[in-house]
Parts: sequence; C-alpha cells; structure tokens
Amino acid sequence: MPLSKRVKEAIKTALAMTIAYYLALSMNWPNPHWAGFAVAVISLSTIGQSLNKGIMRMAGTLLAAVFSLTLIALFPQERWWFFTVLTVFIGYCTYRMAASEHQYFWNAAGFVAAVICLGSLPPTENVFNTAILRILETGVGILSYTLVTVLLWPSNTQGEMIQAARELTATQHGLFRHFLRRLRGENDAEDVHAQRIQQLQQFNRFKSALAAARTDSYEVWEVRRQWQQVQAWVAEVMDQMEKWRESFAEVETLKLTHLLPNIDDLADELDARMAQTERMLEGEAPERTPRAIALPWDREAVGALTQFQKAALAVIRNRSLKLEEATRALFETIADIKGFGPEQAPPAPAAVAGPRLLIDRDRLMAGLRVMLGLWLAYLLWVYTEIPGNSAFVIMLAPFGMAVATMPMLPLMAVLIPAIVSIGFAGVLYIFVMPHLAGFAALGALLFAVTFTVCYLFHAPKQALGRAFGLMMFVLVAGISNEQTYSFLSVANTALMFPLVFIILAITANVPAPASAEKVFLRLQRRFFRSIAFLLTTMPWGITETPGPIARWRRAYHLREIASLPDKLAAWGAAVDTRALPGTTPEQIQALTTSLQALSYRMLELLDAREAPQAALVKRELLADVRAWRLRVLEVVDAWSKQTASEPAERLRAGLDTRLARLEQRVAETMNRAPEGALDDGDRERLYRLLGAYRGLSEAGLNYATVAEGIPWGAWRESRF
Repeated sequence: MPLSKRVKEAIKTALAMTIAYYLALSMNWPNPHWAGFAVAVISLSTIGQSLNKGIMRMAGTLLAAVFSLTLIALFPQERWWFFTVLTVFIGYCTYRMAASEHQYFWNAAGFVAAVICLGSLPPTENVFNTAILRILETGVGILSYTLVTVLLWPSNTQGEMIQAARELTATQHGLFRHFLRRLRGENDAEDVHAQRIQQLQQFNRFKSALAAARTDSYEVWEVRRQWQQVQAWVAEVMDQMEKWRESFAEVETLKLTHLLPNIDDLADELDARMAQTERMLEGEAPERTPRAIALPWDREAVGALTQFQKAALAVIRNRSLKLEEATRALFETIADIKGFGPEQAPPAPAAVAGPRLLIDRDRLMAGLRVMLGLWLAYLLWVYTEIPGNSAFVIMLAPFGMAVATMPMLPLMAVLIPAIVSIGFAGVLYIFVMPHLAGFAALGALLFAVTFTVCYLFHAPKQALGRAFGLMMFVLVAGISNEQTYSFLSVANTALMFPLVFIILAITANVPAPASAEKVFLRLQRRFFRSIAFLLTTMPWGITETPGPIARWRRAYHLREIASLPDKLAAWGAAVDTRALPGTTPEQIQALTTSLQALSYRMLELLDAREAPQAALVKRELLADVRAWRLRVLEVVDAWSKQTASEPAERLRAGLDTRLARLEQRVAETMNRAPEGALDDGDRERLYRLLGAYRGLSEAGLNYATVAEGIPWGAWRESRF
C-alpha cells in the first residue's frame, strides 16, 4: 500500500530531526538542540521540498553567518547598537520574504542570524568560537532537512510543473467556455467563483513549481526563459479574461453577431486554441495552428446605436482582441518549448515602467511588527529574569516572521499543538528519557515524537502550531551529551510559551486591531483613497510635467488599486460572519467581486486616458467630463472616509443624468465636427474612453448596491 503524502512528509521531518541530533551529538557540540530547533523552523514553510529550496536556505544561512560575524566584530560590547542592527536586518528579511521569489532565502537568513547573534550572548573572550558553533549547529539542522527531503521520495519538480501548467490551462479553458456561454446569452447558472479561486491557486502553484524546476531539471533550465514567458502570458490571459467578462453587462442588449460579424468565429478560434494549448502540454502535437481573425464592425449597424452603446461595443471589441493576442502568444510559446512551433517564441508582455522604489505598506508593517516583538522580548530579557534567557528572544524571530507574513492565520491555531507538545515533552523528559541508554533509544524517541506531531498537525493552517510544538519539545527535552534532569527546567521552559504568545498577540494588533473585519475596513479605505487620488490627477488641460514625487505617488496608488482587491478577498474569506449579524459569506464575496471590478474599470479608464484624443474632443467635452469626475470623486471620497453615502438609487439617478448629458454632448460633437477633423482612430478612441467612464460608473453603482445590504455598524464595533 503506497504511503500518503501526509505520512511521507512526517517521516521526512522526523528523520531529519533524528539525523541532525545524531550529528550534533557525535561532534560533542555543547548545544545540539539548536540543530533540532533549525529543523523545526525550516519545516514551517515546507511541503514537497526541492533542491531549489534547499539551496536558497543554505545561501540564506551563509548570508546570516557573514552578517552575524561582522555584527559581533563591530559591536562586541555595545549591546544596544548590536541589537538595533540585528532587528533592522531581521525586519528587512521579513519585508523581503513576504513577496520575494526567494522567500526561503530570506526566511533562513533572518532566523539563523537571530540564533547566531543572540545565541552568542553574553559576549565573552570565546564569543567568536560560540558564533561558529551556532553556525555549525544551525547549518547541520538545515542541511539534514534539505538532504532528507531531496533524497527521500524526491519530487519530480519538472513533472509537477507540467502538471500544474496542464491544470491551470484546463481551468482557464473551462472559465472561457462559461464566459462565452454568458456572452451568447445562454442560460448557464454555474457558479464559477470557486473556479476563479482555483485558477489563482493553480497559478501560484505553477510559479512555485517553475522556480524549483529551473534548479532541479536541466531540461527546464535550457528553456527557462520560455517558461518564464509562459508564466507571464498565463497571467496575461487571466487578467484579460476577467476584463473581458467585466464588459459583458454593458452589451447584453446588443446583438453582437450583427455588430461584430466575426465575433463567433473569433470565439470558436479562441476555444480551439486553448484546447490545442492543453494538447501540447500533454506532449502531443497540435492538430491546428492559430488563425488570424479580424474583428471589424458593421458600420451601418453600429451607426444606429447610441453613443454609450458604441462605447460599450468598442470596449468589448478591444478586450476581445487583447485576449486573442494573449492566447496566441501563450500557444506559440508552449509550441516553441515543445518543438511544435516557430524557432523564436514571442516576447513576454511588456511590464509598465515606473519608479523602482515603491514601498509596500503591508510588508513594511510586517517587518516593523517583527522588530517590535524582538525589542519587547529583548527588554524583558535585559531587565527581568525571564525563563529561557536568549532562547526566549530567539523564538520571537521565526514565529514573529511567520505571523507577520501570514497575518490571517489565527494565533489560536498555535495553542493546541504547543500545549500538547509541552505536556507530552514534559512527561517524556521526566518519566522516559532517564531510562534511555545510547542514541539508538534516543533516536527512536526523537523520530516517534517528531513523526506524531507532524502527522497530527499536518494541515497548512496548522503549520505554525506544528513548528511551535516541535520547538517546545526540543527546548523542554534539552538533549545534550551530558544530560541532566530537573522539573524546574521543564517548568521554566513551559513558561516561555505564554510570554511568546502574549508578545505575538500584542504586535499583531499594532498599530490597529488585527481582527479580519477591521483589517478589511482599513484596506477598503486605502483602496478608495487611492482611487480618489488618481481621479484628481487625470483632468484634461494640465500641460506641466509632473515631478518625481508626483510620479512616485501616482505609481504607488496605481499599485494599490491593482493589488488591494486580492488582499481584500483574502481578508474577506477570513471574516467570521457568525460574529457579524446580518452579514453572510455570499455578501462578502459579492463585495470583494465588486471591488475587483472597480479596480479593473479604474485601470481601464486610466489606460484609455493615456490614448491621445483629438483637440476638438477635449475642447467640447472638457466641462462635462470635469462635472462627471468631480461627482465621482465626491462619492469615492465619502466611501474612503466610510461616512454615510447616498443610497444607490439616488447615486444611479445622478450619474445617469450626467452620463446622459455626456452622451448628448458626444453626439453633438460628432455631428458638428468639420469633415476631416475626426478620423476613424479618433472615433474609436473616444468610444473607448466613453465606455471606460460608463464602466467605472456602473462598477461604482454595483459596489454601492452591495454595500447597502451590509450592516457596517457591526463591523466597526469593538470586540474582544
């Protein structure tokens, strides 16, 4: 009977723990528990280890060793400067690991630096030797875990990557077919929210597997640039498909097959193209190659539409063509990798250039929380007699980093594994360990305990508690070559747990409460403040070039509105609706979907505004566009302050009036335009811009309608 992944991962961790202790004890190192400590921490973020992760961790350990020895040499007797520089380094590692592809590198660097530096205190004449021992002890733990996970049941990262790509493209194909049925007006009641979440999870899994396969597989390394392009084009297909879906509501009343005669042919081509992409990932040659299909509109049929209907048609036509471009590039890139296509794959989609130094507020706060927690623990250690001494401060580093970078994980998830491990370790320490003779018996005990903890607490949500439990067992057992036994040792070590938990709880709620609904409200305020700022930067008539600070602020707010919807969705899923009467998970899901739509529409408007408009259009429509913009800005400003906004129906009536006026002015401008003043390109850009205004208004009204049904007062109430 084959072993489950749960059993295999537990065996790997248990075996790594046993080997780490065996090596440390064999070398007669004075504190072998640091090797076990390292195994416990490294297992925190590892499921399906690869050589790439092991290399990253060893490189992080090397950086931590160099940094720690330098720090000890610079400040051997100045403890305040010593700890200040150390906390800044660990805070920086936390900031980088929260979003870096090399998160394992930064995780190991921060944790190992804490072990080496704090484990070498107080400074003595042998401080350098002590630091070297900490490096060796910690390195043995990390190396043991890396080798075990790479050599025992090694995962085929190339196969995992290909499988992840297959699953991702299959999900995208399924979503496309669902969206296509909606576009054609077919009755499809299927709820695709779960599929959209699955698509994002599969994309993240594909990214992770690709990062590992570049190191583990020579075949992948040879075509690594093409695989990076696949990742970029898959992300582009995801983005364009969502934008394409968002444009459906405005064309529901239109007969697209009359207005865009080739729309069905294009849709069938995209459907077949996605199927052939899946076929190539299965290793089979495609049965057909992409066909170029133009998407002209029927001028006579379009001429009978209103201005806003023309605008909506221009938007969906533009998005259909962008989706065609993304799927074609994805097909050709995979064909190039598999040897079924041209020699040169198309380049990845161009990234938007912007200021390089953009601070992520959430990652910055994560780093500052870790630094605060370390300082609280350090001050307690310096001015009071706390149990554990330096080990107490060291524990705050890995767990502070984990909690800060996984803020949605409830701290209560740590309690049960930690309590179980402390009690279990105490019983073993007092009643079992004194009767063991030789490493054979001790190794069996280590293997059994580690396997049990990892097997019982195997779920991803229990990762923090699992690692905490293993660390408490290592510290309570206090294994060394000269073993002594004392109940006070168990009691003192057990007392560290509530102190660490209290500090983590304090820092998690700095500078504001960390309950999911409060965080959701804060992120929502930030989202609307960013929209308000961008609305103030887009009036026509500004001729001066913005300075570097203005460009930096604009880039910052652009990234905010692009990234915050995903964070809002994650925090929305963590909201406990049982404590919020009148709020259901479906309402929160609808709310986050409406915020995502607002993000897409705002970015679409900014993109449309970048296109050059004819001087006649700017002159004739300036006043009406300004009136619309100021009205929208007023509403968004109220949302950003979370003050009472106008009812959705009143908002709709007011915005419909302004949009009707704008549509009338567009029609008058078109009719009065001298011959040759507006070419086809000018008209198409104007229709696209008009559709972007309409789309943003509709997305805002949709948010207002959903938000009206949520009792925000209950969300703002303080809860303990």
